[in-house]
Amino acid sequence: MARTQRVFKTTMLVTAVIILSKVFGFVRDMILANYFGTGVANDAYVSAYSLFYLPVLLFNSCISATLIPLYVEQREQHSLERSNHFASNTLNLFALAALAISALFYALARPLVRVIYVGFDPEKADLTVRLVRVMLLSLVFNITSISLASLLNAAEKYVAAQLTGFPLSLCVMVAAAVFSGRFGIIAVGWGVFAANILQFLILIPFLRGWFSYTPVIDFGDKCFHKLLKLAGPAMLSMGISELNHMIDHALASGLNPGDISAMSYAYRLITFLLGVLMVPLTTIMFSKLSRLAAERDSEGMLDVLRRCILVIALVALPIVAVAVVMSTDVIKFAYMRGAFGMDSVRVTAGILVCYVIGVPGFGLRDFLSRVFHSVQDTKTPFRVSCLVVGLNIALNLILRIFLGANGLALATSIASTTGMLAELILLKKRFGHLGLRAIAVELAKIAAATLVCAGVCVALNRALPQVVGTGRVFLRLAVCAGASLIAYAAACFILRVKTLRTFAADVLRRR
Repeated sequence: MARTQRVFKTTMLVTAVIILSKVFGFVRDMILANYFGTGVANDAYVSAYSLFYLPVLLFNSCISATLIPLYVEQREQHSLERSNHFASNTLNLFALAALAISALFYALARPLVRVIYVGFDPEKADLTVRLVRVMLLSLVFNITSISLASLLNAAEKYVAAQLTGFPLSLCVMVAAAVFSGRFGIIAVGWGVFAANILQFLILIPFLRGWFSYTPVIDFGDKCFHKLLKLAGPAMLSMGISELNHMIDHALASGLNPGDISAMSYAYRLITFLLGVLMVPLTTIMFSKLSRLAAERDSEGMLDVLRRCILVIALVALPIVAVAVVMSTDVIKFAYMRGAFGMDSVRVTAGILVCYVIGVPGFGLRDFLSRVFHSVQDTKTPFRVSCLVVGLNIALNLILRIFLGANGLALATSIASTTGMLAELILLKKRFGHLGLRAIAVELAKIAAATLVCAGVCVALNRALPQVVGTGRVFLRLAVCAGASLIAYAAACFILRVKTLRTFAADVLRRR
């Protein structure tokens, strides 16, 4: 019981930090929308950041999926000294690799932009190249921050690892509000540069007292070789959502001006939802799964899997229902000011609907990949990721013709959900059983309660007049969403949804 309360307390604390970080990110996006809307400059910034984020994505997928279980294994089976030596060597080797890749990407920035964003005119392409090169100057700090954050998670210092989101929001907001008038969107690129350095600096104090850094370079470290062996498949499997999003951007470069920006604004709201609803759970449970895997406790792992599926369904499904019904109001409240007008609202709202229906698939697929990674199996998620990428590209090419940017977003959601179902099937094959029949009735009750939530939201959305203005839109959103979620909670109570009762009991016990 004490351990359960401790996990619950940690989850709530991490969730609070993530929510605060995401709120800062939300304000950052509001400021960017106000100054740049869905124009050419923001298209260039979004495209440049996506290209800069490609090596970040690969490193992040590799590090987060492999460093934690291997560090835990070294600490449990050998000693803290041995695990710290392995971690120091890994930090140093990844930093060297980041330096080499940043130099390569800097040199190839122009041809990469031309190849990926084929629909850009020369002016937009040149601006994108300049922004990419500014951001690349700080790549090594970004990669080192990812490594340090993973070590903090492995040591169960989850809150410290979540602080890195604040510098990016702060620096970009300052750059846009203070310097964009003189330097334009380039100022935001330098804001990203400054943020990456601050992310590194903010984590260092949390390493004192438990992590002993050694300036070692050992290419022959067997544990690092094992990490590299696991890393290749993990790179794609863990970063599939972001990779699909980048593919969407590349294909959107030939659509209407501003479509890339609209897709980015919509997807940032999706990452907000995922960050608040999924990241705390997957972050904490990944360390727990790694420990259970080291203890060879398969039933314990499956119990964690079933409970997490129920919690994700309980929390995510009603939010998705409300977001689909209220998509226009969500975009109005989030971005409609300054250069972001009603035309931008309509385009972005349609894309949001197509993305948000994939939220359960995004979140569950990421968590299921973590289950595989906890047992040091990165090949299976890699194979599923290849399926997802291939399906996404095929659907993109088809749906783009009929639905434009909406089709690109819808393809990503369908592909991710397919990948989630494939991973469930493969997990059942690996463990022999998952015990999902035991939670089938509970999932059916949650689905029924979600239908009640959606029905109430549709009725209120039709009954209340459309409004403009941040305050009025917020009030309309609050009434519709609040009443719908209350109806959802009531339906769960009437249907005796045990997951909700357990969650409420944990909250009351904590208080």
